[in-house]
Amino acid sequence: MTGRYKISISKRVLVILSVALLAGAIIHTSPKPALSTTHEPARIGAALSQNLLNTPVEYEHQVKPVLERRCVVCHGCYDAPCQLKLSSLEGIQRGASEERIYNPTRIEAMQPTRLFIDAKSTAEWRSRGFHPVLNETQNTPENNLDKSVLYRLLKLKQQHPQPDSRQLPDDFTLRLNREQTYPTLDSLDTFTREHPLWGMPYAMPDLSKQEYRHLTLFIIVDWRDHA
Repeated sequence: MTGRYKISISKRVLVILSVALLAGAIIHTSPKPALSTTHEPARIGAALSQNLLNTPVEYEHQVKPVLERRCVVCHGCYDAPCQLKLSSLEGIQRGASEERIYNPTRIEAMQPTRLFIDAKSTAEWRSRGFHPVLNETQNTPENNLDKSVLYRLLKLKQQHPQPDSRQLPDDFTLRLNREQTYPTLDSLDTFTREHPLWGMPYAMPDLSKQEYRHLTLFIIVDWRDHA
């Protein structure tokens, strides 16, 4: 009787161990889910507390210094990427364009797109093919984030920080003759899936938490007050 009991216990232990090992093998060999870059609608509570939303942000003293320190090195000149000039509020409101300033394959001269000169209003720039980087639909905090190309590229950088290495990954293209990309609100989901590391500032160190907060607050609540 004792012998049969020991045999029964041994079989039960073996069965339990086998099940445990099999489960461990399944867990170990199961592929890890890929890091998602699918855009989800903005949830204000998760990004910023209500107290912060009620805190005014001053463009001249809090937003403009961040743009000048971190953004205008690329987005401050006439031939800025996507013609997006972040050196002035009018440039941000004008938005971006797919037309390149310098194009060696162009036969005829392009129509100038000089800020303050060749168009006087946002509507005129839209008629010239510039697309918005800030929300221009219903003015709600959620829309101001969800429908802002500028915010979503800043957020992409927060989701996928700059790799901590001496040399940038090959995914970054910094050649003078590199192929240009022009993410719009309609193409942004595809852009983020294909280039998750290409958040803004592009190929540069991440924004600090305070810098990111100032720009986000400007986009979410205050930018229309300066329009």
